[in-house]
Amino acid sequence: MKKPALILALTASVFSSLALPAQAAPRLSTQSIIVNPVPTTLEARVWVDRDTSGTRTPTYRIGDRIRLSVSVNENAHVYLFALSPDGTVDQVLPNRLGGSNYVRKGEVRTFPSAGDNFIFNVGGPAGLNKVLVIASRRPLNLSELSSFQAGQAFATVQPQGSQQLAQALSIVVNPVTQPIPQQDWVSDIVFFNAVR
Repeated sequence: MKKPALILALTASVFSSLALPAQAAPRLSTQSIIVNPVPTTLEARVWVDRDTSGTRTPTYRIGDRIRLSVSVNENAHVYLFALSPDGTVDQVLPNRLGGSNYVRKGEVRTFPSAGDNFIFNVGGPAGLNKVLVIASRRPLNLSELSSFQAGQAFATVQPQGSQQLAQALSIVVNPVTQPIPQQDWVSDIVFFNAVR
């Protein structure tokens, strides 16, 4: 992963019901939300329009338009989440506004794209925002994490806050039944500041 990560220690009891003999539990990180501890050839990148390198922390004013972009080095299912400074979590992808969350190798997918009928504006409160991408060779079941309400374009995410989202995502990629092989998923994160 391209950003430094401060790994939090997890006791075995937290994920003892999820432990499988041949797999390490995903690690939670204050910087990266969820980190796959197993090396994989799958790579995902996420960035914002004011920093296409994805390595800096650009600043936006609340109300500014923002575009999020992702790419993968292999065909993958992409899941995109925005975490605001107050702990609110929004699921950007998949959504009901059109387009698939399946991204092909080398393709750059931008949200919103030029033809989309919606825009993203930076919301409040002021502070550090995070955008997390999870890329998986297999589709993930997000039913325990988020759900679409009637008429809503974006899913409502139940866990709020970085730690709660990380724990929920670790269960999504490492469920008790039919876990996703750890070499089949990867994550990346980008940061931006919102100011008044």
